[in-house]
Amino acid sequence: MLLTLTAMAARTTPLLGCTFPPGDQATAVTAYRKDPAFTLTPPNGRLLKEASKTRACDHRVPQNREDSAGPEFATVWRQYSVDRGYTVDELVALVGPDVEAAGWHYQAGDAGSTNLRYCKVINERTARLDVTSLADSTADHTATFIVLIDGRPDNADC
Repeated sequence: MLLTLTAMAARTTPLLGCTFPPGDQATAVTAYRKDPAFTLTPPNGRLLKEASKTRACDHRVPQNREDSAGPEFATVWRQYSVDRGYTVDELVALVGPDVEAAGWHYQAGDAGSTNLRYCKVINERTARLDVTSLADSTADHTATFIVLIDGRPDNADC
């Protein structure tokens, strides 16, 4: 499912550095879904949610970016229920060889978290892959494993 934000008539100003043309979002979502990294499935993982969305280049004045009006970037993600959380070292062993074989380059994770970050150029745009393990015990699962590919205008952290 592709969600596209729309806006009613409003005065907008371009977001500085926004260079992701509107026609590229659907193409980006399709390319991200086809990337081998998006097929990562954790051992004994049960798919909870799969989604995609686009966001906008322009923002309403003076409202926030979530209420924006034209495409800026595309995101796809899958969330799995798993029977336990993974350490960073376990994530590296589990996904590292496969994503690196698919052309992704390790960047780093968020300090203090069980998150890995990789970068790759897809359709002439820098994309960011985050693989995250959360020990977020709820009534229906013990932990969560998330695979997210995010394309942004300048992905400064890639």
